[in-house]
This record gives sequence, structure tokens and C-alpha cells, in this order.
Amino acid sequence: MAQYFSKRTIFPSLIILLTLSYSGTRADGALDESVLKSAIEKGKLAAEYWVKRSGVNPSTTDYYADICSFYGACLFGDVNKDSSFYRDINSRYTRTNAIKTDNIDNNSCGILPLHLYLHNKKQVHLQLGTNAANTNMQKNGHFRNAVDDTYMTGSLLIQAYRATDKASYLDFCVDFILKYMSNLLQSNGLYWHHGDISKQFWGRGNGWGAASVAELIQVIPESHPKYAQVIAGYKKHMEGLIKIQRESGMWPQLLASTDSRNWEESSGTSMFVFALFTGLELGILDKNTYLSPAVKGWTAVAKQLGTDGRLNNIAAGFWPKKGTADEYLTAGKAAAGNSHGTAGFLWAASSIIRYYNATQTDVRYIITPIKNNHLQSPEVKFYVTDLLGRNLFNRDNLLPPGMLINRISHVKTLNVK
Repeated sequence: MAQYFSKRTIFPSLIILLTLSYSGTRADGALDESVLKSAIEKGKLAAEYWVKRSGVNPSTTDYYADICSFYGACLFGDVNKDSSFYRDINSRYTRTNAIKTDNIDNNSCGILPLHLYLHNKKQVHLQLGTNAANTNMQKNGHFRNAVDDTYMTGSLLIQAYRATDKASYLDFCVDFILKYMSNLLQSNGLYWHHGDISKQFWGRGNGWGAASVAELIQVIPESHPKYAQVIAGYKKHMEGLIKIQRESGMWPQLLASTDSRNWEESSGTSMFVFALFTGLELGILDKNTYLSPAVKGWTAVAKQLGTDGRLNNIAAGFWPKKGTADEYLTAGKAAAGNSHGTAGFLWAASSIIRYYNATQTDVRYIITPIKNNHLQSPEVKFYVTDLLGRNLFNRDNLLPPGMLINRISHVKTLNVK
């Protein structure tokens, strides 16, 4: 089995450089504060709606978008230091019957128990999720040659990798997503919806593609032999997306279409915002080029959220039959608060909080000893807590690759005599 250096495995000479490079304050001042405040307030509205008022039971739903929304609510709570959403979902997730694996959408529901396992270490959750991931791989990822698949299979295997640190999950995910990039990602930086049925640039289809790679780049180490290919495909997609972003900040139902029937769609826009801010957080995307489109996208889609926490202007679930542009332009809208939109919106809000606030779990201390009135060589210690703020251990210079921690951290410099 291949083993890789994790992005969270950092050597002493690099720690200081990395910490210092990310510790500064943002240059945009009031705008940054406004965007962060909006993400916190709007994300909370959407999470409260989904967890408390949507009426969906996380234990009994086999609908992938519902599970993605519960996962999104957990992510939002994690980065916002609010464990209430996790506690609520965890207490209600009492499933013991196996995740259905008859199709890719049902199979992807293993995402949630794997994420819960990272909080609670319950073996039943780990087993539910890894059984789903193992079956997914045995069925070749349920390959359909539709860009939607990249998230359904990709995120499931990424959560399995996070929970187990087994490279086999990561490697399968990388190969799976790269195959779709090769088959569907076009020279304009956009994905066809389906390589066999529909050579249309569907908004949410591209959203799934963007979100899957945004998940992948959070865990794939630079030492992975296919890291450069993943990053190249990701950047090509992000570049293609910002070129066609509407003046309003939104992206439409059918990308790159000038048809008067086209309309601004919220789920795809949310997923693009998530992908953009994730790349910015990781330093993969250039701030001067991509921050403005990311902020513009969030500002626009946040206006689509009602005061009841339900997102509007979401494309209904869609599968092409003829693959014509007309088929997409005449497709219906889902009800407000539909889980396809709620999921992406929560991912977007979470990524904004990570980018601007970086307050999750990993605090890096630069400890500079003083001996005989002279500064000595700095040492770096990690003080690590889990997602609920419980202290786990102190460890010098090394973090275990399975932990959910931030790559950007607050820095405290301590002079120790």
C-alpha cells in the first residue's frame, strides 16, 4: 500500500515558514469582516433550517442530497465552533442497517457516518461508512460518465480516507476523478454533463465536479504522484468558471449559454463558491485573481437565502434524456430549501469561515527560548484538540494524518526563559 506524507505532517524547518506566511491579517478590512459575518449568519440560518425544521431524518433518508446537507451542517458547526449541529445529527443518526449500494446515489450516503466517526469514534459509524466505500470500489465507483459521479463517489472515498488513513481510498478517488477530467473537462474549462448522453455545460453538474475536487485538494498530499494532475484540472475548471460568471455574481442553469430562458441558479453557484474559497484557503489559487469572483459569488447567492433559512432558485433533480440545451432550459426548479442547494450553500459558508477566520483546531506556537539573555533557535509545538474542543495531546513537530485540522492557524510567539 502506498504511503504519503500528509499536508499535516510538517517538519520543523518548514513549520515556521508556513505558520508565518499564513498568520497575517487580510488586507481587505471591512469587506472581509462583512463577508465573514454574512457567512456565519447565513450559514447558521441554513443549518438551523435543515437540522431543525426540514423534517428529514438522517437515519432513514437514503437520498444523497439530504445526506450532503447533514454533512454540510456538521462542517458549518465545526468551523464555527458550534457543536450543537453535530450533537443533534449524531443523536438522531441511529442507523444500523447497511448503506444501500445498489446505485451511486444511495451508496454515497456513507459520507455522513464516516464524518460522524471523526467526532465520536463509534465503530458502528466507521463500519457503515467503510462498508459503503469498499462496495463502491468493488463496483468501479458506479461509473456512469456523468460529472455528478465525481462527488458521489469522490467524497465518499475521501471521507473513508480521512477516517482510516488508508491510501487505497485516496488512490481510487484520485484515479476516478482524473478519469472524469479526461473524459468530460473541455478546453474552455467546463465539464460536459454526460460524455455519452449530454455534451451540455450544466451548472450544478459542474458544481458537483468543483465540489469533489475541492474535497480532494484538502487531503491529497503534494507528494502524491498524481497531485500535479489533480491541481492542473482543478485550476483549469476554476479559470473557466470565473470567465463566465455573470455580472450579478451568480452562475446560470446552463453555463456559457446566452439563451434568454437561462436563469441564475443557486446550487451550482454555491458549490463554485465552496471550490473557490477552498483553493484560496490552501494557497492554490491566486488571491488577486480569484478572491473577488469568490466574494462576488457568495454575496449574490446569499441574497437567495430566505429569512427562514431556505435557499431559492435551485434546479430540480435532473438527468438528461436527449442532452439538448432546450432540455436544460425548460427543466423545472425545486422547492425552496431543497437539499441540493442547502448542501452547497453550507459548504460555501464553511469554506468562507475557514478562509477568513481560520479558528478550527490547530494552534501553532512558536516558542523562542531565551538563554543567557540570547534568543535561541525557535521550537514549534502543536497543541491539538478535536472538533469539540477537547484536548487530545501535545506533540512536537508532527500531526497524525487522520485528524481534521486547519492548515491555516493562529500564531502565538512565546519567549520562554
